[in-house]
Amino acid sequence: MATDSSSQRDQGQGHQKDLQEIYDHSPLRKISDGDRLVVFSDLHMGNGGRNDDFRHNGELFSTVLKDYYAARGHHLILNGDVEDLQRFSMRSIVNRWKDVYLAFRAVADRGGLTRIVGNHDLELLEGGPAVTGLGVLGRENWPETFMEPIFQGVRLAHACGTIFIFHGHQTNRWYQKHNNIARLLLRYLANPLHVSTPPVADDSRRRFLVERRAYRFAAERNILVFIGHTHRPLFESMGKTDSVLFEIEALCRAYPESPDQSAIEDRIDQLKEDLLNIQEVEKRDASHASLYEERLLVPCMFNSGNVLGKQGMTCLEIEGGNLRLVYWADTTRKQRYQRYREYPPEPLKGTPFQRIPIKQDSLAYIFSRVRLLS
Repeated sequence: MATDSSSQRDQGQGHQKDLQEIYDHSPLRKISDGDRLVVFSDLHMGNGGRNDDFRHNGELFSTVLKDYYAARGHHLILNGDVEDLQRFSMRSIVNRWKDVYLAFRAVADRGGLTRIVGNHDLELLEGGPAVTGLGVLGRENWPETFMEPIFQGVRLAHACGTIFIFHGHQTNRWYQKHNNIARLLLRYLANPLHVSTPPVADDSRRRFLVERRAYRFAAERNILVFIGHTHRPLFESMGKTDSVLFEIEALCRAYPESPDQSAIEDRIDQLKEDLLNIQEVEKRDASHASLYEERLLVPCMFNSGNVLGKQGMTCLEIEGGNLRLVYWADTTRKQRYQRYREYPPEPLKGTPFQRIPIKQDSLAYIFSRVRLLS
């Protein structure tokens, strides 16, 4: 009989093989420092009713897409769970969110669009009833790149290295085997009863397993991975809490020889306050105390977060050879831990929305660290 440790090891090897197969069959797109790309994931678009998680930020998302990213010629990558087909029909989603699909078209016409499948919109890859809903808008309102194809993952080839983008549910074979069962339970039992089912984002153990498996896949191959699925924004393998702790440690090291110690003291006080707020929001548990069980963290994993935040939404941008984790805020809502952000907000003219880069590094620097630390 296999021990628990050997069983877990075999399962881990199986997931690595699954990811390798997706990686090998993912289309390859060459990018340069002159390209502009934006990655969003986890919209969970519904029918506009009380169970539709997207309706809270629908206006924010469609406005940002049309007035910022389409206007600047970004290539849009939708990294899974765009529609919540486990709860809603495609026809009801398209009927409610026509403006969003037209925003998709605007971006596709100017910069291009790539779709990657998630567990909540897996039906689009499998075929079936969802596909018939695509005719609601009329063929002329759908960009060819949105109609087909849809991928399990995509690879971006930069001069410095490879970026592998996939949703994240592929780290768990359950979704591939039992997605139809989940769809039936959610749509015909949970939805009518208005029962809220906890996603992987609310389960710290499942979230940690997804992140750890994606992290190990990237670290062993000296590549970067962009995921979604867990709804937890990550930059260089670190979440908000980890990033604040990292900055506090760096400031403490610089303090003894700094000519402006008072400024460092003020900054550390701000970060300590932010840390309390972040931990309260995230309800961070002990499983992340030693992230991915690594003594030396390889900055190879990134997560675009989600579009469902109470105060705004997050995404990943590539532009000018730089990679950014960006937060879009709705200024009509109360904002938390503002000082955590390193860069000033950029208002989107004529709207209450602001673009705030949270973290940024050059791809050359990130890939160099990955190669040296892996």
